[in-house]
Amino acid sequence: MEFFWLLVGIGIGAIATSACWFSWNYAKQKRNRKLRQRSRHVFKAKSIRSFKSWAQNIQKNIQQNYSGQFNAQLLEIETTEDRDERLLWAKIVELSPIGYIQVNQDNRLVICNQQAANMMGIANHRQGLIRKPFLLQLIRSYELDHLVEQTRSLSLGSQVDWVFHPAIPDPVDPVPQIGRPIRAFSIYLGYGQVGIFLIDRQEAVAITQQRDRWTSDIAHELKTPLTSIRLVAETLEPRVDPAARIWVERLLSEIERITKLVQDLLELGQMDVGIESVLHLSEVNLSLILHSVWATLEPLANRKQVKFKYIGNEKLLWLLDESRIYRLLLNLLDNSIKHSPALQSITIKTSVIDSNLLIEIIDAGEGFPEESLPHIFDRFYKVDPSRTRSGMDRGGSGLGLAICRQIVTLHKGAIAAKNHPDTGGVWITIKLPYLIQNHEMA
Repeated sequence: MEFFWLLVGIGIGAIATSACWFSWNYAKQKRNRKLRQRSRHVFKAKSIRSFKSWAQNIQKNIQQNYSGQFNAQLLEIETTEDRDERLLWAKIVELSPIGYIQVNQDNRLVICNQQAANMMGIANHRQGLIRKPFLLQLIRSYELDHLVEQTRSLSLGSQVDWVFHPAIPDPVDPVPQIGRPIRAFSIYLGYGQVGIFLIDRQEAVAITQQRDRWTSDIAHELKTPLTSIRLVAETLEPRVDPAARIWVERLLSEIERITKLVQDLLELGQMDVGIESVLHLSEVNLSLILHSVWATLEPLANRKQVKFKYIGNEKLLWLLDESRIYRLLLNLLDNSIKHSPALQSITIKTSVIDSNLLIEIIDAGEGFPEESLPHIFDRFYKVDPSRTRSGMDRGGSGLGLAICRQIVTLHKGAIAAKNHPDTGGVWITIKLPYLIQNHEMA
């Protein structure tokens, strides 16, 4: 009996001991959870950045305690150097031969040198920048404002050419303002700030206009003697010995080439001297014009066995100046045939996209050098033979593609050139809107 009660006592003691241990362990875990929660709360309240700032402040205080006088002198030296750099930069900007303006992230004008003030018509620009006015308050130009926004959004520099028309200073007594051609280059300075270099192109435009007028005048002077020479050569052709007739034929061919060059100069000069060309619009079948042009050029194509491939609607009607579109396609296809390898084909595609007539001309030639693509429609521009893969001169007067651009511009369209990714040859694209106007338009 005593042994039984002994066992009962041992069991009760074991139970009590286990209960105490479980109670102590639960209290310990609860205490640890509270500590973890408190620690997480502390780390949430103080970010890594604040701890880093706190550590830097401690380091700074220690340095100031041990070498406060030395640090104060170093800070003074750095401030002086920064101030000298700012003054030097301000002097360079002010004495720059081109204009410079700078705006901050709020589009407020913070820098404007004298050249920019003269170009943009800003009076007392130094006093005006004390309060940092908005850019549009001093320079009312959509093109400039768009350039700033584009540079800021892309974080990349850009360029724009436009004619700046200053605002009328006194609406009550308006004085006509002369537009000034400007070229602007933008740079992104970070933190929303944009710097813009302004170049006055008035002198360059005037020189270009003088050159174009000069070539137009020369073309007018050449037209009459060329006509006389042609009449003389045609009169002599049947009278010369048959063995020498080939020289007269060659003379007539050269006269024809020079006459065509003069006509090109005269057509380009009409726009330069302010003579507006008249379009004689009519609804024409583009496919018929294309086949007519190819029939004219077919003898030249047959020599190189170059084929013509048309992809498009055979009954595509569009409102165009038929004679000018014929000249446009003749120039483009003539170039393609001349620079296409033998036994190749020239593809012409036509389609209507977004109410615009799209014409694509693709050949299998060597294409243009990449650096020449932005300039091939400029008058008198000729590709350097050393820059082509074959080393051959592309020939021509440098006016054929300029005439093409003029014709497209008269039709309110756009023309572009690039190299085709598949054939490697030239890829000309032309977009022409449907001009809903009178059949004759100035």
